Amino acid sequence: MRPYDSPDEAAFRAEAVKWLEANASYYERPPVLISSIVSEWSPEEESKQLAVAKDWQRRKFEAGWAGVHWPTKYGGRGGTLMEALIFGQEEAKLDVPWDALVVGLGWCGLAVMAHASPELSDAVLKPLLRGDQVWCQLFSEPGAGSDLAGLATRAERDGDEWVITGQKVWTTLAHQADFGLLVARHDSDLPKHRGMTAFLVDMSAEGIETRPMHQMTDSANFNEVFLDGVRVPDSHRVGEVGAGWSVVITTFTHERFSPSFANTAILDALRRWVELSGRKDEPLVRERYADIYMRAVGLKYLSMRLLTDISQGRLPGPEGSTMKLAGSLLLADIYEFGLELQGPYGALLGRDAREGGEWQTGFLGIPGLLIGGGTSDIQRNIIAERVLGLPGDIRVDKDVAFGDVPRAG
Repeated sequence: MRPYDSPDEAAFRAEAVKWLEANASYYERPPVLISSIVSEWSPEEESKQLAVAKDWQRRKFEAGWAGVHWPTKYGGRGGTLMEALIFGQEEAKLDVPWDALVVGLGWCGLAVMAHASPELSDAVLKPLLRGDQVWCQLFSEPGAGSDLAGLATRAERDGDEWVITGQKVWTTLAHQADFGLLVARHDSDLPKHRGMTAFLVDMSAEGIETRPMHQMTDSANFNEVFLDGVRVPDSHRVGEVGAGWSVVITTFTHERFSPSFANTAILDALRRWVELSGRKDEPLVRERYADIYMRAVGLKYLSMRLLTDISQGRLPGPEGSTMKLAGSLLLADIYEFGLELQGPYGALLGRDAREGGEWQTGFLGIPGLLIGGGTSDIQRNIIAERVLGLPGDIRVDKDVAFGDVPRAG
């Protein structure tokens, strides 16, 4: 492992910190909601935060700090993935909406870059990186969540176009999105992993309807998306016909290796919360806090191992599932502990709750994190089969061994 920056990386970090400090401010206190994924914005907050995020992205773009590891032809800096992670680590310390556009910039955009035609990439990636657009991910379906390869949305070829019909669900910010990365079944006779094709869909196209899904926080960041004969030009196909599963794996690889899981700001927030609770001398509180701290240390070293791979030019494969599983479960326990420290006040919300109910918001937002990008049970299966080499689950509809499923790269 390399727990410290190389001389070049240290120089890059210093340059990044200099620009960030000149253009943004540090948090006045450690943030409880370290990621937009668990922020559970109201509709009013959502519009405001997206506007701020677009403005911040545009400022980075104009200064040459957007897309640190993106090619320069798309407006990126042309740096390394390690440099991009270093910039993300420093950016996360500042009071800016650093990951509000993460679905497009962090996951789907990179999948398009890896698989789409040069013409499509040239047309869409620079506006995305500049902050002009919001993208969403049209993968999950009512009958195909954990078993994404069992999706039923159909794509039928009609000359130079594809006609897409079906339904997607749990689509973050679909109602705000300009484009959506969609996977559909083009051939039902092929094995399920082989019969899928990916497309970049204009979310304003005729035949698309988005319906908000109200959650227990009364926010509606997730959506149902209905596609009724939506026409998509073949030029917006992402990858070859039948290569949809490779596009999915590329997207998930980036999604599961999320820097937010290694963001130590939440530990600072928890330490402050333990102090404010007046319960730091209680044995059970001390035990619970020590357990969380040690797990966070382990997650930090896991992150360093994956960063070592990245620094040596290797993109983490199935090992990224360990980061997703350990990180999301740790965050879930942290927010639960934050509520427990409040005693009966933990049952309050909003203005009635202490400090605006941020710990309650995090607690209620965690289920989406535990499900998104593959449920915790899916991550355990991936770790068991592809990292530990244990026998796979018996699945009668399994057309290929899981280890033979196309990988990103």
